[in-house]
Amino acid sequence: MKNLNWFFLVVILLQACALNKSVVPTGQYFGELPCADCPGINYSLSLNKDFTYTEATRYQGREASEFLDSGKYELIDDTIVTLTSKPEHAGLKQFVAKDNQLFILDLEGNPIESSYASWYILTKEKPSAQVNSQLNASWELQLINDIPVVVDRELPYLELQLNNDRFSGFGGCNRINGPVRQDGPTLKFGMIIATKMACPDLETETQFLELLNNRTWGYKIEGSNLVLTDGNEQLVFTQKE
Repeated sequence: MKNLNWFFLVVILLQACALNKSVVPTGQYFGELPCADCPGINYSLSLNKDFTYTEATRYQGREASEFLDSGKYELIDDTIVTLTSKPEHAGLKQFVAKDNQLFILDLEGNPIESSYASWYILTKEKPSAQVNSQLNASWELQLINDIPVVVDRELPYLELQLNNDRFSGFGGCNRINGPVRQDGPTLKFGMIIATKMACPDLETETQFLELLNNRTWGYKIEGSNLVLTDGNEQLVFTQKE
């Protein structure tokens, strides 16, 4: 009977250990991060079962190859991934693991809450270089650098036709069109052609066209919104019905 009691005790302890065992968020995660002086940063992080990691960083639009880094990581409270091989206040050091995603934390270990927060989420879905069919739609301009767009007439909009590398639309006063090309996670706009109508207030249209003309933007689709950013400035559109 005594041996039987010991047997049941061991079984209970093993079950308790199994219930308390951490689920390590292993796998490869991908993201396209903002860049102050380039279209964007391709970033990937591989977390291995032996608590080692491999990190790859590539700056878009630059000839330099990938920057690779590797080392050790630890899992804190089953959710916080810390790359312990990195210096104490290095960037891309801490992440929150949730729902098969990694949420990048800032240098102080806090959640990123700026207008670019959605860019600091890594997923297991590898970015595709194919034309995103969702982009081929009409997009109505809502925000320029977090400031709502207010006009007397129709809101400015873009109609993207990426299969033909073209766009058309409306600037707020004049009809516009020109070349645009999708290159991975970026949209590259060429010289814009606009009609020459005179309107009382051209300030918004002038700003909008200056931001698009011969510019390259990183893009993301968030629900019904299209967000363009180059790391310094941001345009937010809503899909036009």
